[in-house]
Amino acid sequence: MQEDTPKRKIHIDVRLIERICQGEQDAFRELYDVSYRALYAFLLSYTLNTEDAQDLVQDTYIQVLKNCHMYREKGNPMAWMMKIAKNLFLMKSRKEREINVNYEDMEEKLGFEDITNVDDRIALEKMFEVLSTEDRNLIIMHDISGLKHREIAKLMDMPLGTVLARYNRGIRKLQKEFGESI
Repeated sequence: MQEDTPKRKIHIDVRLIERICQGEQDAFRELYDVSYRALYAFLLSYTLNTEDAQDLVQDTYIQVLKNCHMYREKGNPMAWMMKIAKNLFLMKSRKEREINVNYEDMEEKLGFEDITNVDDRIALEKMFEVLSTEDRNLIIMHDISGLKHREIAKLMDMPLGTVLARYNRGIRKLQKEFGESI
């Protein structure tokens, strides 16, 4: 997450959403290929459980398919998808009422098989240990998913200043914990 490291901005063309609405299977596959890793990492940071994250990713794509006609061209399609994913997570959490997280079990279960870049995998594992859920999500959305801070602020219903402060505080915490190479 150094400044000289290029961000992997996920660009989803709005026309891709339109093509999905028209029933084009190839368009849906393209959307999946472009967005899966970022969506999975985002949901994994909330659930801390690979199976739940994979279930929610699947549910998110189902909702995107069902509701593609509701997408408005005002923003980034990836931010719209993450909003759907977050809402699905919140609904699931409300239904369960209690989420018990055993961090020792989590370390055993989290292989991050779907994230192939070793640096990304190590950084994500360390973030689970060091950062709060919100700070971790902000960093994942910006550095892995490529969302802009203002998109994250809108998605998380936070003031932009709060997003920037938490992001920078989280990065400093990771740098302090793991060195300047983070």
